[in-house]
Amino acid sequence: MYMIDGNTQQKQVRQHKKDHFSVIRKNSHMFKAKLIENENYYKLRSKQLLLMLIPSIPIGLLVNFHQIPIWLTILMIGLYIGAIFFTIRNQKQINSVLGNKLIEIDIEEIRIKSKKGTDNETIKLNSVEKIILKDEYSMPQETMKEIGQELTGKTKQNYVILQQENQKRQLDFEVDSYYKINQLNKLIESWKMKGYNVERMTGN
Repeated sequence: MYMIDGNTQQKQVRQHKKDHFSVIRKNSHMFKAKLIENENYYKLRSKQLLLMLIPSIPIGLLVNFHQIPIWLTILMIGLYIGAIFFTIRNQKQINSVLGNKLIEIDIEEIRIKSKKGTDNETIKLNSVEKIILKDEYSMPQETMKEIGQELTGKTKQNYVILQQENQKRQLDFEVDSYYKINQLNKLIESWKMKGYNVERMTGN
């Protein structure tokens, strides 16, 4: 019978623990989000914001003005119902172009997955020449200024650009929580510590 001496056993246990904690550290700094593949998403998002604001017009008139003509009341009710209808329809269009694929980012790689969770593509970050990042990541439509910009078509975008041999590939994704922003910022710091070539874009 093959016997394992005590030193070998200790080495195996230490290696097992090392591998185990390596997996934990890798998974603890992971960013997951819906991948934005279609640029129409940004137009639909701006349109959705506008449609959501429209119902406030007839409601405001009906609440604040009690003595308005019947025809105007009917018109305002029709405007409200129409806005709700188009809001629902536009949301369905948003759902059709968003979330068909997911993006997972950790310290070592970026994975593009189907919404069922199967891997479609894996990008090893140590093989990337440069990782270009936004100066700051944040959720869209957080301030009145951003809402105004969104209504005029100047939509906030969150993305990572990968550069290799003078070719750039931009991966857009949806940020919908501060938790995700914190996870992404932790990853960026980890990339810097690993020595990846990370560059921040300013004024974007």
